[in-house]
Amino acid sequence: MKQQGHFKKRAVALLVAVALIITGYAVKLFQLQIVEGADYLDQATSTTMITLPLPAARGEIVDRYGRAIATNRAAYNLWLIKALLPDEKLNTVLMSMVDTLSAAGESWNDDAPISQTEPWTFTAGRDADVAKMKTELGLAQYATAQNVYDRMMQAYELTTVPESYRRALAGIRYQMQHEEYSNATPFVLATDVSMKTVSTVKENNLDLPGVYVAEGTVRVYPDPTLMPHVIGTIGKIYAEEWESTYKKQKNYKMNDLVGKSGIEKAYESTLKGTDGQIQIELTRTGSVVATTVVEPVPGDTVVLTVDKNLQAQCQKILANQITALKEAATRNREGQPEGAALVVLDVKTGGVLAAANYPSYDLNTYQTTAGYNAYLADPLNPLFNRAFSGLYRPGSAFKPSVGAEGLLEGAITPSTTFRCTGVYTYWAATGFTPKCTHVHGIVNVETALQESCNSFFYDLGRRIGLDAFNKMAHTLGLGQTTGLEVGEAAGNLSTPEYHEQQTGQQWQQGNVVQAAIGQMDTQVTPVQLATYAGSIANRGTRYATHLVAAVRSYDFQKLVSETKVTVADKVQGDQNAIDSAFGTIQEGMLLASKVGTAQQFLGNYQYHIASKTGTAENGKTDSFGKKEYNATIVAYGPVEEPELAVSAVAEVAGNGYQLARSVRDVFDAYYVDKNQNSAPVAAGSLLP
Repeated sequence: MKQQGHFKKRAVALLVAVALIITGYAVKLFQLQIVEGADYLDQATSTTMITLPLPAARGEIVDRYGRAIATNRAAYNLWLIKALLPDEKLNTVLMSMVDTLSAAGESWNDDAPISQTEPWTFTAGRDADVAKMKTELGLAQYATAQNVYDRMMQAYELTTVPESYRRALAGIRYQMQHEEYSNATPFVLATDVSMKTVSTVKENNLDLPGVYVAEGTVRVYPDPTLMPHVIGTIGKIYAEEWESTYKKQKNYKMNDLVGKSGIEKAYESTLKGTDGQIQIELTRTGSVVATTVVEPVPGDTVVLTVDKNLQAQCQKILANQITALKEAATRNREGQPEGAALVVLDVKTGGVLAAANYPSYDLNTYQTTAGYNAYLADPLNPLFNRAFSGLYRPGSAFKPSVGAEGLLEGAITPSTTFRCTGVYTYWAATGFTPKCTHVHGIVNVETALQESCNSFFYDLGRRIGLDAFNKMAHTLGLGQTTGLEVGEAAGNLSTPEYHEQQTGQQWQQGNVVQAAIGQMDTQVTPVQLATYAGSIANRGTRYATHLVAAVRSYDFQKLVSETKVTVADKVQGDQNAIDSAFGTIQEGMLLASKVGTAQQFLGNYQYHIASKTGTAENGKTDSFGKKEYNATIVAYGPVEEPELAVSAVAEVAGNGYQLARSVRDVFDAYYVDKNQNSAPVAAGSLLP
């Protein structure tokens, strides 16, 4: 009986315990399902939508044969996604990323215009950025660099961060603020990072919430020294650019790279492409519910008129020319040559085949701070596009336009002669007797071009007048923009108004004869001189000079647009008379090559080239006390069927005949390259 009673008590106790457990579970279940059920249901079913941009690949820039000049390669970028990165963890994550990037020798996005170390100072030359920084940090414009740094410490809660990280995080946090980091706008922390960094980030993704590895592209220049002035540069959008231009365009973000100069800038909207996006739907716990992708559309490809191989050869030709000029200057105890330019055009179209500058620069080096500063400090200014924006007196290269106008007006005929005594005496009574380079004796227009007789063109220029020969020069392409798609200088021709405006001196009647030989105030660019040479080759018809042959789709399959050959201007009058006049000028320029001023390099040349050299004062004296002269030349050929128009200018280089070396070398390089290539990819768009 005792045993039965004991068993009964234990059974009751067990039943009570089970009842209590069941009751506990029931209460908990009631709490979860009834009391807190709505909250848990909301957590399980509510989601967050994150939209990330998928940047479009920038369109490529290729030469006339489709060879890459500016292209892209795949790269990895690191983004910060605000929706996945709690504010309280931001500084901790950034410290980890600074460590990771530093270990790989990589940089991060920090363009804050303040020094990296104490004492805190503002970056020189960035006044506008400093002013913007003060405004964005809520400081007055009289705030010091120390004030700015202190505000960043406070605003970004960096006072508790180890001191070794503070400046790095301050710069990153400011950049995030400046680029409007938000749920809608991720922040690009670093670009083109290594696989080592990508692997580190992915391996530690749980400790790096919000750090996202994004695939993208970076700009690549197969030869970064190839015509950088023409191709141009890309860079981040400046604050003032964002406000004035890109903020209004929905396809741009503040951290985008855009064209800053050259073709990259001129064709920015063509090259940009249309960004895509990826939409990720997440639960509150971070699980992915759905992903939607809108693929980006890459930018279009810009096809240049340029021959990449010829361009490379022209850069070498120009460098070799400068070397030869420097050796000659040393022998003759003259000032050393400085900058130079060489331009080659397609006579039949006006397309630029090559445009070389000396000195030049490397696009990759340019994008480094040290490289950029070195280029800026170089007294020869390698960043300056002399070919398109350098302004020079043409000197005697101007004479063909005066001769052509004289023939068309009837002031002279091909047989009209003039006796050159070495001094022009028309105004001798007033004491004004401009000199010729030599005593040439009896000359006509052809032999005057052959020997570059100043006296002949003094007299002809005086008789036909400034307005007449200026009009001809202008029609042929001098003293005005040529039609290039990128920036170029307009230059000017000598006029009384311009002279008085620039010098404050009254125009003298005798100034006309100096203008007639390309001196006085006439200033033209090398590309204008090449255009002018092409116009003479085309018997007074000037085609618009251009760099772009066509635009094609990124895959090159679709022709988007093409450049039609355009007649920009034309000498008016009876065509037979025009052909005769320019035929006479051509004979004179051919004589200049064969037996005249350029004969040293073109006299026995295999191709018949028409040329005219020039030697123009630049208004300075060298270290030996001698006047400095710039050398110029214009040329085209072969005269039987002209294909190329060439011009070259060399600063502080003396007589222009020396540049005939470059003309010869250009024709050699052109025909070697032409024979190795098939038809241009946009050939159909280049025909008149």
